[in-house]
Amino acid sequence: MPKTDITQKVSKNIEERFGAKIDFKIKEMGKRKVYAYKECTELENQPMDITHYGVYFGRFEKDGLRLSIEGTQLIGKKAKSNIVEIDHNNTIKWMKGENIKFESEAHGYVILKWKNYFLGCGKLKEGTIINFVPKDRRITT
Repeated sequence: MPKTDITQKVSKNIEERFGAKIDFKIKEMGKRKVYAYKECTELENQPMDITHYGVYFGRFEKDGLRLSIEGTQLIGKKAKSNIVEIDHNNTIKWMKGENIKFESEAHGYVILKWKNYFLGCGKLKEGTIINFVPKDRRITT
């Protein structure tokens, strides 16, 4: 896939799923991983060997784009749909890496929010939001 097409693909996915528009570019690095970045004209003519740049935004799965925690923070305020607001107790469960019960007719990837904080992306399936918080970022209390 040409590099310009990946930004369009991610943009379309974000707009369809979350009703948000992105104002940054996307670069695919590694297996299905995408990173968000803004161009920096000051660095354009500098010789650099960059293997990764930007913020890890998400990963393409068979059933769509699964956002990273940072990805949800980048688009959360702009998102108009598929946002699940959770209470304090469910926030603690989520940050421990536990799945959350949530009754809804909807399904697919959702952004989890507690107060003004975007906590990450989960997959809503059959009344449960499946947790994707990486083990090294979970709380242990």
